Amino acid sequence: MFSLRLALQSVIKEKWMSLLSMLSIGVMLFILVSVAVIVYNVEKLTARLPERLTVMVILKDGVTSEENKAVLAAIKAEPTVKVVTFVSKEKALDELRRSLKKDDFILKGFADNPLFDSFDVKIKSEGVRVDDVKRLIQKIKSMKAVDDVEYGEALMDSVYALKSGLRALGLSIGIVFVCSVTFICYTTVKILFYRHKEEIEVYKLLGATRWFVRAPFFIEGSIIGIFGGVMGSGMLMGFYYYFLRKLVADIPMFAFMSIPVQFMYLLPAVGMLLGLGGSVLALGRLKY
Repeated sequence: MFSLRLALQSVIKEKWMSLLSMLSIGVMLFILVSVAVIVYNVEKLTARLPERLTVMVILKDGVTSEENKAVLAAIKAEPTVKVVTFVSKEKALDELRRSLKKDDFILKGFADNPLFDSFDVKIKSEGVRVDDVKRLIQKIKSMKAVDDVEYGEALMDSVYALKSGLRALGLSIGIVFVCSVTFICYTTVKILFYRHKEEIEVYKLLGATRWFVRAPFFIEGSIIGIFGGVMGSGMLMGFYYYFLRKLVADIPMFAFMSIPVQFMYLLPAVGMLLGLGGSVLALGRLKY
């Protein structure tokens, strides 16, 4: 209790330096968690990508009904497939005419139906990875009755490349900012320690233990870290209510974005741990 009182008195006495350290930590933790939010939302988006993916299996011209049924049965047997729908070339032509509307005169130049029979394949939404989808595509392409497979390969590869890049970037930024926050606490506690050097000398002469001398600084570093985390949570909350909501209202395509509530509660705890870590590093090699 005495150590806590000393720590609070020191924070209040050195209020401007403590406030500057808290604000710096808050900004860094806010940037760190903002990157984490972006990575989290991209992960969430890519997890839902397979269910939004429609694979079009184009059959060769002149495929018999037996071959058609064999392809259908083989695709349905795949664990990654949710629904398979047969689309005849007549039905595909009717749908194309409806989509063209007044411009359907383009099709009048064809004597025969230029389209092919096909299957529309829907992928399951859970437990399916991009590698699973690619393996499915390769297996379908190897079937004799199949002419080609269309599934938006370029888009899928681009999204997953973005996901991998953001993971690497997020990890790099995370390491840099964790080290930065720890260094701020390290520097602050070390400065405060030397400012109280005369008091510490008195405590030592009175027989104070190493723990008694160091405990207030450990607590002080933790307090600075906690309040830095609280400031970071406040910035994150402001970002959510005044920017993200407005962005979603103006651009609905960003409606999938969200900020997990746990991030807001986690920041003070992360700040406390980093503050304590910086204090331990600052006092670790000192004689006292």
